[in-house]
Amino acid sequence: MKVNLTDALEDLQEARLIDSDERVANALFKVAVGYLQKDNLDAAAEALDEALHLCVHLENPTGEAHVRLRLAELSAARQDQAGAMQHLARAEECFRGLGDISGLASVLERRGNLLEAGGDLAGAAAALEEALGLAREGDDDLSQLLLYQYLAPLYRKDGQMEQALEAYRRLGALSQKLNDPQREALALVGVGALLAQQDEVEEADRALAGAQELFHRMALPEQARQVAAERKRLAAQK
Repeated sequence: MKVNLTDALEDLQEARLIDSDERVANALFKVAVGYLQKDNLDAAAEALDEALHLCVHLENPTGEAHVRLRLAELSAARQDQAGAMQHLARAEECFRGLGDISGLASVLERRGNLLEAGGDLAGAAAALEEALGLAREGDDDLSQLLLYQYLAPLYRKDGQMEQALEAYRRLGALSQKLNDPQREALALVGVGALLAQQDEVEEADRALAGAQELFHRMALPEQARQVAAERKRLAAQK
């Protein structure tokens, strides 16, 4: 969410005057997000720490979980992976207790990103796969699409080429269903690249041709040119 920091600070001042811990906690959260958007990590940390204290005092697990998600983001920005993981673990406890599937998926997605950044590709994939399972249970196509977008290159990076190919294909199908031609084109590029590595040149070319057509349709000539160059390179291998 985009926060107007000036407005958020005014709301915080009002909340303090009313002397409502709940309103102060909500206002602090918005202030923290505003500071994070301006990369003012110290000010964001101060606001989040106070918001967390209030949420715990108020026995508000929903508020605590969302504050801890932001604290995890802050810790990651400071290269404190252990701290980020601790906040995510507590946020997960809160969301599980609440039965909040969307919140739990957010935790798992962020954990996956952290694990990948730390070089634990298998752990990252496991976290994202669990999030994907939750998105499927909830028939959340958009979340599935975004998770496949993360998982496909992760599988490829980890050498799991069949899983990567399937993830790119599912990404393409969901992109088509949700009318997202740019992601559909990127999925087709991924499919084409993986098929080319398997020497399935004709199938690879069909996928790349589909991507090229989509890029043309979206008026993205540079991307279309790059795909055309790759198709030309593949044609020379026949």
